[in-house]
Amino acid sequence: MKRLVTACMAIVAMIASAGVVLVDSASAATPVPSLGQSTIIRLVVRNCEGCTIGIQRGLLNEPATMVEPAQPEYWNGPLAKVRNGVAILSIPTAFTPGSSFAVSAPWESNTQAVTNIVLGGVGTPGRTLTSHQAQSRKQASACWAGTTASSTTINVSVARGTMPGRGKKQAVLAIAWASPSVAVIGRLSPTVQGMLSNQDMYFC
Repeated sequence: MKRLVTACMAIVAMIASAGVVLVDSASAATPVPSLGQSTIIRLVVRNCEGCTIGIQRGLLNEPATMVEPAQPEYWNGPLAKVRNGVAILSIPTAFTPGSSFAVSAPWESNTQAVTNIVLGGVGTPGRTLTSHQAQSRKQASACWAGTTASSTTINVSVARGTMPGRGKKQAVLAIAWASPSVAVIGRLSPTVQGMLSNQDMYFC
């Protein structure tokens, strides 16, 4: 049964094991057939130069996903490096609903979790959040409601967070959020320091 892996569960695993988790920039995206229109996603990223951002689509089946279309259920999209504050991804427009973004920072350490960009939460999309506001949220979502546009821009802020790790060493991790927030889909998940993360894929 597929399940939503919340930040709390990821943090437990983080504390239980050591090692650096980095997204493999050489990994190939899962091949997909031609689906017509594509969307170019321009991520303008603050405080994470050289970070790697990837996009995935993982849909719940128990309980049934709210995302349409319901296929593909499980898809790994492309990766992009943040260069001069920008990372650009291009994916089939039909895949945008239910997609989530993962961030890997070169300065992360002692963690076995991958950070997701928190896209939104309670309230109307378009809300601008300070670092304090973003890290104070108790619930949020990384599940994008998607777009029908051929191009879109998402502004992302990244902060460094720390918490106890294995072997009395601190875990250094990325906390990432969209500001202004964007529309999300599905239920909200508990956060830790405003962060959402996963050890496999963030399911929507």
